[in-house]
Amino acid sequence: MDGERGGFSYSVQRLPSGTSVIRAAGELDGETHSHMHHLVAEEVGRDPSQLVLEVSGVTSVDNAAVQAFIGASALAGESDISLCLVAAPKSPVAETLAAAELIDRFEIFPTINQALDHRSLSELRSVCDGDSPNN
Repeated sequence: MDGERGGFSYSVQRLPSGTSVIRAAGELDGETHSHMHHLVAEEVGRDPSQLVLEVSGVTSVDNAAVQAFIGASALAGESDISLCLVAAPKSPVAETLAAAELIDRFEIFPTINQALDHRSLSELRSVCDGDSPNN
């Protein structure tokens, strides 16, 4: 699913592994944050094992967008879905979350592959620690 709204574009990819990847680019602000929230809610409703928000193409973020990220985190957490952000450390998303003192609330990776690898390693650790559903 692809789309564009104003200065905001997005795509959603559902991987065979059960991971949903939402790629967002452009301006994430008061006019577009509700669309981002809707995308996240729709994907959470599909019950993926992991939700990756690839936001490295986001060029600007305002307070409304910060609330959209907080909402995404809450929705994923309520459904026990792993949520990762993909963004560079000096990206508008990372810098805005850091300025709002919310950066520690999110797992942020520089690439989608690293976010996916993190999920695979977490699952492996759970099995090794005895958290397997077969135990």
